[in-house]
Amino acid sequence: MNDHIKPRHRLPTLLAALAAAGVGLTAASCSSHSGGTGSPAAAGPTTASVAAPAEASTAAPTTATGPQAPGADGPAGDLAGVTSHPPAGPGAVSSAAARPGPASSAPSAPSSPAGPGPGAPSSRPAPPAPPPIPAPSLPNAAVADWQPMGGLVAMTVPEGRDIGISECASVHGAAAWHEQGYVSAQHTPAQEDVFGFGDPQSATRAFQSITASLDGCAQTTRDAQRRGGAPLDATVVTTATAQQAQAWSRKWTGVAGQSAAGPQINHYYLVQRGATVILAGFSEFGAHPPTPYDTAGDPAVLTMLTANAGS
Repeated sequence: MNDHIKPRHRLPTLLAALAAAGVGLTAASCSSHSGGTGSPAAAGPTTASVAAPAEASTAAPTTATGPQAPGADGPAGDLAGVTSHPPAGPGAVSSAAARPGPASSAPSAPSSPAGPGPGAPSSRPAPPAPPPIPAPSLPNAAVADWQPMGGLVAMTVPEGRDIGISECASVHGAAAWHEQGYVSAQHTPAQEDVFGFGDPQSATRAFQSITASLDGCAQTTRDAQRRGGAPLDATVVTTATAQQAQAWSRKWTGVAGQSAAGPQINHYYLVQRGATVILAGFSEFGAHPPTPYDTAGDPAVLTMLTANAGS
């Protein structure tokens, strides 16, 4: 059974960290698409076919470099690129399982050779990560005025581990994993995750698995709501499709854990080109966002991400 790793800067706990630091939000509570050290107790990623993660171990604080979010300190340092804090609760990242490496595109060395058989991760190195998405190119940029949170962070992916994506999906077999966080003028998060594979076939399998899981995310999310005692109101719709590319919008009352509590809309964008898979996303908060994002712009977002994946 594979263990699960939650990314260091994942979207839901980006905002949870901001909230813990006392940064003002546009809604009463914080987000959804993924977390890192310094986040509150987190529920592990769940899919119909993947078991919940094990308890995280306690680790010493780590330090990275990068600008700090306006008005943020303490736990928000994790997304701001300053001192981070030990993970807490089930599903949080253990430093023994995944820790940031040097901010380079070189893939991490696997801890042991990939086993034989169909579907085994390739032992070949992943391609270099493409440059991060320019903040002005992110969806809803005119309203959000996105700013990057430091630079692209290279993460270690221990072999045989899955990387959890919100409550709904996981990435298996990545040879390299990079993250770029962003923060809006309203102190809400966006995120880009770049997964590199040893060959295009492995990337295609990962793309297909993530797509199937996000297509079924409404039921998975309602299961999480049922466990958390929240209204069973989750809906997920596909907002755009292209060749090896798809976008989704999830509207629901979040459950505190891997996501933040309260009404929110999470936007997800997935593309694959060659041996690279990119997943990007951002969230809107409150039952009625003051300037709601129009998903009619999502086809253009997929076009931009596809071009970026091939760069």
